[in-house]
Amino acid sequence: MPMTITKRVVGIALLGCGLATGSAAAADLGGGRVMPPRDFAPPYEPRLIERWTGFYVGGTLGYGFGEGLANTAAGSIPFDQDGALGTVLAGYNWQRDALVLGIEADLGTGWLESSSATGFGQLETELNAMGSFRGRLGFLATPSLLLYATGGLAWANMDFNLSGGESRSETFFGYQLGAGGELLLDNNMSLRLEYIYTDLGAERVVHGGMLNTYDPDFHTVRAGIAFKF
Repeated sequence: MPMTITKRVVGIALLGCGLATGSAAAADLGGGRVMPPRDFAPPYEPRLIERWTGFYVGGTLGYGFGEGLANTAAGSIPFDQDGALGTVLAGYNWQRDALVLGIEADLGTGWLESSSATGFGQLETELNAMGSFRGRLGFLATPSLLLYATGGLAWANMDFNLSGGESRSETFFGYQLGAGGELLLDNNMSLRLEYIYTDLGAERVVHGGMLNTYDPDFHTVRAGIAFKF
């Protein structure tokens, strides 16, 4: 009798072990709770690296051209002006995704000159210095190519000489508008090509006791280089 009880106890123990082993195997085979995929990750929206943000300095070289106007006692006299122009510049850009905002100031000079015949002699004009303070607004056509519009305040100092009379210098104030493209070669250097229209308003200049009004507006096409810090 004792032997029979012992056999039953051993059988029950073996049966319990078998059931526990089967349950563990079933869990390993996916019979337990469902596990998430190991490569699961929340949705991700890539953003452009802000390579354009920062301070920069540089320079431009270009060609200026346009027709100015002199209103004199003899009537309105147009004068064609053209020549090479160069500037040094500094600015700062802020990039937010594909949008780039910036401010820029430049200072330059060149050989923007004219010579026109008038009833009072030969009228000659020459640019001494010019500058501007502008904003820039652009978007990235590619991560390295910025297309932008620009506009702001401008000034220029010019000489006016009428043969037989004294030379006069006058400073003009107005505005600039333009557009361009800038290519980022690496994280620190870029090349640009832009068009700028300069409207300098009109100022009165006295020559030989006569009051003349000059309006020397012009266009500029220029290329430039900038270095970012």
